[in-house]
Amino acid sequence: MVVKIQGEKELYALYEDAKGMSLPCFIVNDAGLTQLPPGTTTALAIGPAPEDRVDRVTGELGLL
Repeated sequence: MVVKIQGEKELYALYEDAKGMSLPCFIVNDAGLTQLPPGTTTALAIGPAPEDRVDRVTGELGLL
Protein backbone atom coordinates (compact mmCIF):
# COMPACT_ATOMS: atom_id res chain seq x y z
CA MET A 1 0.00 0.00 0.00
CA VAL A 2 1.26 3.49 -0.78
CA VAL A 3 0.18 6.48 1.29
CA LYS A 4 0.83 10.18 0.87
CA ILE A 5 2.67 12.43 3.34
CA GLN A 6 3.51 16.12 3.41
CA GLY A 7 7.28 15.85 3.11
CA GLU A 8 10.59 14.49 4.29
CA LYS A 9 10.13 15.74 7.86
CA GLU A 10 6.93 13.71 8.21
CA LEU A 11 8.63 10.68 6.63
CA TYR A 12 11.35 10.73 9.27
CA ALA A 13 8.77 11.20 12.06
CA LEU A 14 6.88 8.14 10.82
CA TYR A 15 10.15 6.24 10.64
CA GLU A 16 10.88 7.07 14.28
CA ASP A 17 7.33 6.02 15.26
CA ALA A 18 7.74 2.68 13.47
CA LYS A 19 11.14 2.08 15.05
CA GLY A 20 9.71 2.96 18.45
CA MET A 21 7.11 0.23 17.97
CA SER A 22 9.83 -2.27 16.93
CA LEU A 23 8.34 -2.55 13.43
CA PRO A 24 10.68 -3.51 10.61
CA CYS A 25 11.26 -0.30 8.65
CA PHE A 26 13.67 1.09 6.09
CA ILE A 27 14.23 4.50 4.52
CA VAL A 28 14.71 4.26 0.76
CA ASN A 29 17.26 6.57 -0.87
CA ASP A 30 17.35 6.89 -4.66
CA ALA A 31 20.41 5.56 -6.47
CA GLY A 32 20.39 8.56 -8.80
CA LEU A 33 20.15 6.56 -12.01
CA THR A 34 17.15 8.48 -13.37
CA GLN A 35 15.75 11.92 -12.54
CA LEU A 36 16.67 12.30 -8.86
CA PRO A 37 20.11 13.05 -7.46
CA PRO A 38 21.85 10.13 -5.71
CA GLY A 39 20.84 9.79 -2.08
CA THR A 40 17.48 11.56 -2.41
CA THR A 41 15.10 10.12 0.20
CA THR A 42 12.09 8.78 -1.70
CA ALA A 43 10.14 6.38 0.51
CA LEU A 44 9.70 4.64 3.84
CA ALA A 45 8.99 0.92 3.90
CA ILE A 46 7.27 -0.52 6.98
CA GLY A 47 6.76 -4.25 7.48
CA PRO A 48 6.18 -7.03 7.11
CA ALA A 49 4.09 -6.74 10.25
CA PRO A 50 0.50 -7.30 11.32
CA GLU A 51 -1.82 -4.79 9.66
CA ASP A 52 -3.14 -3.40 12.94
CA ARG A 53 0.39 -2.54 14.11
CA VAL A 54 1.31 -0.80 10.83
CA ASP A 55 -2.02 1.06 10.94
CA ARG A 56 -0.99 2.62 14.26
CA VAL A 57 1.71 4.45 12.30
CA THR A 58 0.06 4.99 8.91
CA GLY A 59 -3.69 4.57 9.51
CA GLU A 60 -4.47 8.30 9.37
CA LEU A 61 -2.69 8.83 6.03
CA GLY A 62 -4.53 9.03 2.72
CA LEU A 63 -3.84 6.71 -0.18
CA LEU A 64 -1.61 8.01 -2.96
